[in-house]
Amino acid sequence: MKTFTHLPAGSRVWIYQADRSFSAAESAAIDIAVTEFASQWSSHKEKVVGDGGLLYNRFVVLVANEDQLQIGGCSIDGTVKFIKELGAKYKVDFFDRFFTCYWNNDQIAGEDFNSFKAKLSQGLISNDTIVFNNLITTLEGLQTKWQVPLSQSWHSKFLSHNTSLKL
Repeated sequence: MKTFTHLPAGSRVWIYQADRSFSAAESAAIDIAVTEFASQWSSHKEKVVGDGGLLYNRFVVLVANEDQLQIGGCSIDGTVKFIKELGAKYKVDFFDRFFTCYWNNDQIAGEDFNSFKAKLSQGLISNDTIVFNNLITTLEGLQTKWQVPLSQSWHSKFLSHNTSLKL
């Protein structure tokens, strides 16, 4: 798995989570596409010092060293366009922020949020279940706070106060 350790810990991170895992062939092609995109990424007509890749056959991650160059709105729009094109090509949704991925034994499982809540109420997952916090914004966060127990994630705010919440 790529670790992006060649970039500073404060580098900005964007995580796009697919609503399904990719096959080995899809993963290889997507990883190449993301790496190529990152190598050509620019902001304000200057090259972004960054990187990207596909992690765990499901998460497109883009990393930019903003110490070198601040990422502007048009550049972010370009990343969104790229991710939408990937989603259309592979028939996945990268923009459902309430789709929840978590570790289930040694595999990553994914559920819509209501199904995830149901599994919690049925005891099939617990507050100790490791979930992916795709809201982190720095490389340091990716390395230390991306995979956290449910009880320490943003998801818990929607689960502990009102388990009948419909999203």
